[in-house]
Amino acid sequence: MAIVTPFVPLDIAALGGSVIVIGLAVGAAGLLPMLLSVHVGALVDERGPVFVSKAAAVVYVVAGAILVGVRSIPGVTLAYALMGVGSIALVVATQTVVAALSDPNSRIRNFGHYSVWSSAGAVAGPVAGGFVAQHWGFQAAFALVLLCMVPAYPLASLMRAVPAAPRHTVSLATAHTHAGTVWRQSGVPAILIICFIVVCGQTLKQSFFSIYLQKVGLSATLIGLAYAADSLCQVAVRPALGPNVERFGYGRLLVAATAMAAVALGVTPLLHTFWPLVLASGLMGVSTGVTQPATMSMTADAVGAEFWGLAMGIRQVAQRFASVVSPIVFGVVINVSGIEAAFLVGAAALAGAVPIVSGLTRQFRPPDGT
Repeated sequence: MAIVTPFVPLDIAALGGSVIVIGLAVGAAGLLPMLLSVHVGALVDERGPVFVSKAAAVVYVVAGAILVGVRSIPGVTLAYALMGVGSIALVVATQTVVAALSDPNSRIRNFGHYSVWSSAGAVAGPVAGGFVAQHWGFQAAFALVLLCMVPAYPLASLMRAVPAAPRHTVSLATAHTHAGTVWRQSGVPAILIICFIVVCGQTLKQSFFSIYLQKVGLSATLIGLAYAADSLCQVAVRPALGPNVERFGYGRLLVAATAMAAVALGVTPLLHTFWPLVLASGLMGVSTGVTQPATMSMTADAVGAEFWGLAMGIRQVAQRFASVVSPIVFGVVINVSGIEAAFLVGAAALAGAVPIVSGLTRQFRPPDGT
């Protein structure tokens, strides 16, 4: 998905969409994944991660075909939404595997290692996509998704099976009933609120950073490199996440990460050349590199093993809700006051959320012996 993320807003703009249309399209594309996240999580618990991962590969291939073959804003929106569904399915399935193969002491470290590999793909994707888009156009870049995801289907069979849960509890039929059980677990509401806050800022960047970079004159190749800097910094910080959680605790790290995201968004409209913008993008990557695996580990710790898939799906609901709301709200801000104002408003919102995150994380303590 990292191949297409920087270029979907640019493609919509090339098809004649305004910033309002871009915000609505990106937000609408997040709606379907949000509505299906709980069911995807329940399906992981019921059918297992290998089945769900294979289904995700199929969805990705279908989405890539639509993105290449249907040249309209509704077509791009539908394809991006399907990619979101495939992404959620693959993410929830693989996160459940990591949770199941970890004990409480090693879980944060293992989620950090898991996130390194996912971020490595997010480094390569924008670079490859930017190079191809620069030379052969957006459709050629989108076709790379097909090339990447076709072998993912047989590769999914190579994943180790998740150890059996203590009892077969969750199914598609009971997903919403058990979602309430997960929500009532201590710490879960706080984790979901934190996810929503930080993903709002991240989605602002994903939706409109490429538009700003194009406005200041960067080519598609340089735009891809700027996005890759975000992912590269995620890779850099995640191996040390376990020791840092042990040393500082979840609370301090999440507060610092939220503040970093605020700074990254706030300085962006003040910058107009490649390397400073790469540094700002990298700062957001450091923030994401901390928040994503930390909240994964916290979610797994908060619920019993029989609810891991469902809990990861519910976590995705919070993140996808943010990805729906954020581009629509900031698209309106851009239409009224310009793209620079949107980044400044986003920075102010995250800065104001820092004390909220601080209060929410006081109940969390690092795992012993991480």
